[in-house]
Order: sequence, then structure tokens, then C-alpha cells
Amino acid sequence: MAFDYGSIDLGLKNPFKTEGLVTAVRGVVQTILGLYLLLTAASIVKENTTVGWVLMVFGIFILTGGITAVASGVYARLRFFVGRNHPTSLAYNFSKSETTAANDEKDIVGYNKKQLEEMLVGRKNSTFVEPIGFIARLIHSFIPKLVFLPYPIRNVSQRIISAWISTIISLLAYGLVAFVSLNGFAGEAGELAFPFYSFFLMLYLLMTWRSAGKPIVRAAEKKIEALGSTTLVKIISLSVILPISFGIALSWLMSTNNLPKAEIENFINQMPSLNVGWYLFAVILIAALSSLLAFVLLNKRLSIVNPITEVSELRENWQESVHPNEIFINLDNLVMANRRYKEVPNRVYLELDPQLQEQADDKGGFKGEMIQEVQPNVKPMALGDLFNKVRVITLVTGNIFYLIASVFTMLLAYQLIDIYTLASASNISTANELFESNNFSLLLDLVVGALHLLLLAFLVKSFGRLLATAAHLFFAEMQFESLLVYFKCEGTFTESKISTGTGIHDSTRSENTLVRSSITPWVIVSKIVSTTFAATGMQNLEHPRHILEMHKDEEQLKAIKNDVISFLKNRESIASITSERDLGNASQIHQLNQQTRAMNPTTYLSNEDDDAAGYLRQEENLKDNSKESKDS
Repeated sequence: MAFDYGSIDLGLKNPFKTEGLVTAVRGVVQTILGLYLLLTAASIVKENTTVGWVLMVFGIFILTGGITAVASGVYARLRFFVGRNHPTSLAYNFSKSETTAANDEKDIVGYNKKQLEEMLVGRKNSTFVEPIGFIARLIHSFIPKLVFLPYPIRNVSQRIISAWISTIISLLAYGLVAFVSLNGFAGEAGELAFPFYSFFLMLYLLMTWRSAGKPIVRAAEKKIEALGSTTLVKIISLSVILPISFGIALSWLMSTNNLPKAEIENFINQMPSLNVGWYLFAVILIAALSSLLAFVLLNKRLSIVNPITEVSELRENWQESVHPNEIFINLDNLVMANRRYKEVPNRVYLELDPQLQEQADDKGGFKGEMIQEVQPNVKPMALGDLFNKVRVITLVTGNIFYLIASVFTMLLAYQLIDIYTLASASNISTANELFESNNFSLLLDLVVGALHLLLLAFLVKSFGRLLATAAHLFFAEMQFESLLVYFKCEGTFTESKISTGTGIHDSTRSENTLVRSSITPWVIVSKIVSTTFAATGMQNLEHPRHILEMHKDEEQLKAIKNDVISFLKNRESIASITSERDLGNASQIHQLNQQTRAMNPTTYLSNEDDDAAGYLRQEENLKDNSKESKDS
């Protein structure tokens, strides 16, 4: 959407200044770590090329993340450019003054004009859609108010709860497999395969929680993500079929190569332990802490949910001497225009197009519809100090996790260098030499240590992204309050003529066509609360805006009615002279007529003759009109 400058401020402030500051600080620290590795690599590359390149690759990786974070943080703190056309309209805007902005935002609006009409007339809110899928419906059954939240918050909540469902089912299956395998019910192969299954379970949980923290994309703001039985089947399948597959594969390997159980156990015992149990404990602990912070924010957001769908309505019948077109012109150009917010043109979702159906004998019907929204103004979200504190804690914790992951990544670089140094010093060229080497156990410890660092970095960064995404989501939400008006008018009209100044002595005459209209208006007014999610950059508010609340507004309805009635009552049906010069000319003609009658008293007519002349003139007009009707 183009930036349309206006000197009148709409009151939209940058909500990302705190988030930008924290992100920029984290980026500076990451950049320092990356530069340290690069400088170290530059000083050592001449002496040891391989070590220098390893440090350089990791340094560039960390430096890239740091610079990206710094740029993102600084960008978030820059001026929040908001034009006169922000935020996004609810539906396509037919206002003549907003044609360019309407074309730019037509693909991101949340509704169409038919949906808005149905919402107002039917007292319903199509924003609140039912969850899709078994797990999603289960989640919304335990948290009923979740259905009344904006789509991005609903989607993130579903992801976190779904990750917990996956974790619980996986751990239950893991306990069952442990009972079967370790007690010998699955045979020798089952007992030997259990450590491998534990390792893959740990990887599965890490990937599950990493997926739960993926950033919200714009598609998530238009729809609810499905979370059905397919997800549940996948969880159960991986939890049950995977250990069976391990057992079958290991049994086939033992029978094919004639490997006894004792030999395989001896090999496994020589391997350094990965401490899978500690990783599982760490995943559950950090997930619990992260979920606690996220659900405190969610609970505070749920506390202000008010999914009311009420409107103020007017249905009456008026009998007025006014042309039907005048009603629509007055409503559009005066009544609605007077309700603009900071002189911003109203959003026109259903364009006023009056239709007159003229019939015979100077009769006819008319109808017209219109939907307009007054420019939305910002509505502060009063969520309390606890919400603000937890939001900042969530943001800071997420960025600290990012820094810890960077430290682990830097340590991983030095661990790989130690592995390379030890392997080079041992002069190992073949696999047999590797196993027969005296440094094999030490080398294996270093490899497992590198794997630990990799897993720790992956674990911490996954939850860092989850917390940063949750914090950003609650920083980005902005609510607006506006007036939404639906006007529908139908009726019939008849035409008749009225003449004044038809006396024989009258020097001026006014003949007018009088239109008598039977007007049946249907006016629906609602004060709506809508929400959108801001972003940094050029498209900061180019996101769908959805209606969350619809409230009655009897005062505005009464004011609209009074404005229309006042216009109808003050209408003039008879044309008169308003110019002072015309009044002077008419006065001179009248004086001239009086002087003429005074000079010829014999031609003076009595009042009875005067009235008779007026009657004859009216009869003549009726005959002329009757003749014209027959000719036509």
C-alpha cells in the first residue's frame, strides 16, 4: 500500500521499539563473536590452513546471524511510516479518493461486501471459524475462548499444544517400548535396539519443538491451520512402528553376519554415552518454561475477549415531499461525511447506486444500499503490567537463548579443530588403523562432545525462536475502533404540480413539480473492534484486518436519523425569489401594475371576479394537461 502523507496524525505509533532494541543488542554480541572467530582465523590461517578455514566458516555463519539481527533490530526502531490510508480496509474500498490504495490492498482484505452485509444484518461474525481437524477441535474444547482470538494467535497456540500432545504420546510409547524391551519381551534384538530408539526419540522431540516455533507467515493471518487426525496418526506411527523397525533390522543384521549379542553389547558399551535421558529432561523442562511464558500471555489476551455481535437498528416509514435522489445525496455527502475521523474519507464497501423505477401516471419506486466505515482509530489494549512484563521477559529470554546457541556454535568450531588436530597427529589413513589407534577412545570422546554441542545449540536455538516468535506476536497486534454503517432504503414516489401567484392581479407566478415520497429506511449501525498485526518495513500494516467485536451505538444511530429528518423537514418545495435584485424588480412591476389600475378605474375588477379569473386559469391548465395525456 502506498504511503499517503497527511499533516493530521492518525495516532499509530511504532510497537516494535522495545523488541528492536533487544534484538539489536543480541545482534551486536553475535557480531562480536563472529568477528572474534574471523580475526582468529586470519591470524592462524598461514600456520594451519585447515584450522583457519574452519574458524572462518563458523565465524561467517555467526557473523551473518549477528548482522541480520542488528539490521532487523535497528530497522524495527526506525520511524513507523503510516499514511492516511492505513490500516487495511475490511473489504475492497470503492471510495473515489482511495482508488490507488484500494487496488494495492485488494488481495489482502479480510472480507468482501457481501460478508459485511451478512454480518450486520444477521448479527453474526464470520471471523470466528470453527477449528479444522480432530486435535484442533480437542484443543478448542478445553480452551473455548480460543476460537475468538485472531488467527495468528490461534495458530501459535495450536502449534504449542500440538507439540505437547506429540511429546506426551511419544513419551508414553517410549515407556511402553522400554518396558517391553528391557524386560526381554522383545527378545535380544529389542533390548539392543532400545538405545537407538532413544536417540531417534530425542531427535524427533527436538524437531517437533523447532517446528512449533516457526515464525508466523502472512498466510496464517487469513486462515486457521488444520490440525487433524493425520497428525495424531503420524505421532503414533513414529512412536510404535519405529522401535519395531529397529528390532527387525537389528535381528536381520545379527542373523546375517552371525553377530552374537555379547559382541554388540561390548561395542555399544565402548561408545561414549549420549545421555539421552538428560536431553529428554532438558527438552521437557525448557518446553515447560517456554510454554508457561507463552500461556501467561495467552491467558491475559483471553481475559479481554468479548465476542459480542450486536447492532443498533432503525426501521421506519417516512412520508416526505422530497425527491428520492435527494435522500441518498444528503446521506452520502452530508450525514456520513460529517462523521469522518480526522477528515479521512470513509471506507466505502458497498457503493451507493440509487435505482429509480419510473412508472406511468407520474408514479414510481426507488431503492438503494450503502455500507461505509468511518476511518478506524487506535484502541489501546489494556492487558495490565503483568502482561507487559512477561512479554519483555519472553523476548529477552528468547534472545538470550539465541546467544547461548551462538556460544555453543563457537565451541563446536574449536571442538572440530581438536578432532582434526588429534586425527592428524595420529597419522590415521584407514579404518583399521583408526580402530587400532591408541587415541581412538579419545577421538571418539571428542566426536561425541562435538555432537553434544551441536544438539545443545539446536535445542537452545529452537526454543529461542519459539519464545521470540511468541513475543513478537503479542507486540505486533494492534486493535482499532470504528463505526460501520449499513443503509438500505426503498419506497415509492408520486409527482404533482403546485402553482402560486395565479391571481389576476399577480405579476409573478411560481409553478413547481412536487414529489411526494413514501420512504422506508433500514439503517444498521455498529461500533466494531477490529485487529491486525503490524510488521517492520515498507509493508508495516498491509495485513488483513478482522472484526472481533460488534457493539450497539444508539447515539450514532439517533444522530444519523436526526440529521436526515432535519434535512427532510427543511426542504423547500416552492421556488421563490431569493435575490435582492429580483425582489426589487418584482416590486417595481407590482407598483407599475398598481399605477395602471389607478389610471383605469373602469377596468378594476372586484374580488369575486379576481377569484373567478384564477379559477378559469386553473381550469385551462387542467384541460391542457388532459390533452397532453391523450396525445401521449
